[in-house]
Amino acid sequence: MMNHQHLAVPSVPVQSWGLLYGKEEALRAGTIFQDLNLPFFAAEEAGRADGPLGEAGKDPLLEIQQISFLLDDLRLYLDTHPEDPDGLALFQRAVTERKQKLLEFSSSFYPLTPDSMCGETENPVSPARFSWQEGPAPWEGGCV
Repeated sequence: MMNHQHLAVPSVPVQSWGLLYGKEEALRAGTIFQDLNLPFFAAEEAGRADGPLGEAGKDPLLEIQQISFLLDDLRLYLDTHPEDPDGLALFQRAVTERKQKLLEFSSSFYPLTPDSMCGETENPVSPARFSWQEGPAPWEGGCV
């Protein structure tokens, strides 16, 4: 008679807007929402492995990863809270920041995405922007 018995009844509380991690900590924690950071094991945080690659000791690829992660987590939140004014405002600021960082990176190194292959004012698109094969790849020290 197992066909008619309930083995479990799931309960998923509705997420609310709360304290947020900064971009750097969010990428390490795996979420921008402090309330959702529920690690399975209590462990001391290991030392930071990211080293300085760009100007003023900042790694431009890491900065793009951090803002991209923030946007991904916000998109998931906004799927269930599409009219949250705090979430929408943060999303808009993050989109603007990511676009700027992609353009800065592409002007200094190479384009990471098709939409960063040319600047907002560059028209027509330069053939040089299609030469991803020129120079060392990132894993070969191309951003150093």
